[in-house]
Amino acid sequence: MYIWRNFNGECECPMCKIHQKTECDICDSYLSEAAMEDAEREKVNKYGFCAKHYDVLYSGRGKLPLALQASTRLKTLEKLIKNTPDLKKIAKVTENLKENTSDCIVCRKIEFNMVRYFETVARLYGDDEKFRLAMQNVKGFCFPHFIRLLENAKKAGKHAQEFIDIIYQKQRESLENLGKDLTEFTMAFDYRSTSLPSKSASISLVKTYVKMYSDKPILPERK
Repeated sequence: MYIWRNFNGECECPMCKIHQKTECDICDSYLSEAAMEDAEREKVNKYGFCAKHYDVLYSGRGKLPLALQASTRLKTLEKLIKNTPDLKKIAKVTENLKENTSDCIVCRKIEFNMVRYFETVARLYGDDEKFRLAMQNVKGFCFPHFIRLLENAKKAGKHAQEFIDIIYQKQRESLENLGKDLTEFTMAFDYRSTSLPSKSASISLVKTYVKMYSDKPILPERK
């Protein structure tokens, strides 16, 4: 199970790892079987891909599935501009175009899955003593996922306040440790310094990115 596998204290944010795996699996499906399924093609035609996920798909395995989906998606967009509107209708037309070019089927599917994962983490904390112990191992969370876990705190039932307390504790500890790493990293640039930064300090800027913005997507394997 994704949740148990990642709440082991080995990453900066266990929810990021769950998000990455979910995102990778969904993207990979659009480079394989989903590209050939009529129902999924209809969703791609309707919602398309955002720039981020188009890049992920382009960098993944196989260009043909993406090309096929891009082709039919463009035909859908082409229909939206088949007739040239007059000036009086341009505001309504542009609003319709914005609505039809600002969505993403991959984002929608990721969100659908992540909603359930955030709920499940809270429910597990409320129902499973072993999971409450596992939470003691985490290093904290990225802020976007930290917020979403707090939004689901009530689902931990009678352990809801304890759930909030442990998440805040782990987040404060992780920020304190990250702050120390950043300080060590900056001190290494002092001309009086005679030592290199530790491994943890040397990647402190990368960890800061994760902490502030969430971890980056994992690309589907190129073949």
